[in-house]
Amino acid sequence: MENLEKGQVSERNVMEDAGIMLNSDYCTGEEKFTFFRLPKCLVDNVCFAKLSGDAKLLYSFFLDRVSLSIKNGWIDDKGRMFIYYSVKSVCEDLNCGTQKACKLLDELEKAGALERKRQGLGKPNKLYLKKVF
Repeated sequence: MENLEKGQVSERNVMEDAGIMLNSDYCTGEEKFTFFRLPKCLVDNVCFAKLSGDAKLLYSFFLDRVSLSIKNGWIDDKGRMFIYYSVKSVCEDLNCGTQKACKLLDELEKAGALERKRQGLGKPNKLYLKKVF
């Protein structure tokens, strides 16, 4: 579970040495998670005060997807990076319906955090994530 150098002591060891048994149903601070990044300005900047919490969360999903775009070289002829994220994926990831997913995309676009480019029938829109920080 832990990779400690010789002579290092973990918090768990200190607790166990003191005779305190940790309940495994609760976080101990040793857990390893992956995280979505949410720019702080989306939370505390008055420009984004009307943006819903779900729209802010969706922006963080989009921000996470940028790494895939870099890996795949998804850059348009103007040198702008874009992502693909279907309405269906938004629905699945946020556990919502199509109408709400479209509303969230509209929210982000109106707030200036997203630009959408239609590609045509049957093709996903290109999403350009704008810097908000």
